[in-house]
Amino acid sequence: MSGESIRAGIDRTLGQLSGDVRSAKGMFMLALLLIAAVSPLLVSRHWVGIIIQIAIYALVVLSWNFIAGYFGLFTFAHAALFGVGGYGTAIVAAEYGVPPMLAPLLGGLAAGLLALPVIVPVLRLADDYVAMVTLAYAEILHRAAIILDGITGGPTGYTGIGSMFGGGQLVFFYFVLAVVAGLALLQYGLLVSRFGLIARAIRESEDAAQMLGNNTIRFKTIGFVIGSSIAGIAGGLQAYYIGIVSPPMMALTQMIDFLAMAVVGGLGVMTGPVAGTVIVHGSTEALRQIGDIRLLLWGILLIAVILYFPKGFMGDDRFWDRIEALLDRFRGGSS
Repeated sequence: MSGESIRAGIDRTLGQLSGDVRSAKGMFMLALLLIAAVSPLLVSRHWVGIIIQIAIYALVVLSWNFIAGYFGLFTFAHAALFGVGGYGTAIVAAEYGVPPMLAPLLGGLAAGLLALPVIVPVLRLADDYVAMVTLAYAEILHRAAIILDGITGGPTGYTGIGSMFGGGQLVFFYFVLAVVAGLALLQYGLLVSRFGLIARAIRESEDAAQMLGNNTIRFKTIGFVIGSSIAGIAGGLQAYYIGIVSPPMMALTQMIDFLAMAVVGGLGVMTGPVAGTVIVHGSTEALRQIGDIRLLLWGILLIAVILYFPKGFMGDDRFWDRIEALLDRFRGGSS
């Protein structure tokens, strides 16, 4: 890609972003980012840790939405690849002395490489069959993490990864925030470009997209690998955050949690995964003190969201159109 095309892509992304930030959704997301940025000054270390976890999970759900929400490839292998990134990061850091700033990138590379074997059947299938194949592949990776105890540490997990930035929570907090924001912007840039248009075309009708001269196999492969690699980088951040990588990180229950975050926030919407993760994980942590009854309250909340926001909180255009109208009235009144 030439320097001019890269600059043109950056200019296009910044131009689109400038317009989107002025919308009701954009202002909501900007408010979330600003609140997160100043949160270490307002909340306890415990809640700063929870915000770090929300940011990491949001990156995973963003990368899953990149594949499922835009290409229509409903994969169940994402949590497993999140774990692969964690194991890859931990192993290269502990065994080979790779610097902490570089290790998550190698974890992302490992996740991208291990996404390739499942790509072959996924490219030939659609809808429920993609879910079934990727679910089977996720279980293979999960079982491998348990069986290959000489490499992964087995059921008890892999430890000895060390810490990033000497264990300083505040520096790690802003590093995670910067990585998540940067990778979210990368996905946004791809999705507002021709790449994103082709992804949506494949989601709506792959045959039609192919008839227009697009190499749909290449685009689906690239999209799947990019999304998987970003999940792997998130896994690397998770490894440094909790100091251990274990099989539950790759389990189906973890994948279901990610799916809940995506559905609550809204599929096929860039802002959906972030809002969904804040709502799901944030409410779970906020209600933790009341014990198991929080599961009942969380179930009621999930049903309410599905009933009143069937396209997800950020995907309900009617709701956000009303908010936009209120903002326009406020702007008009203040001008």
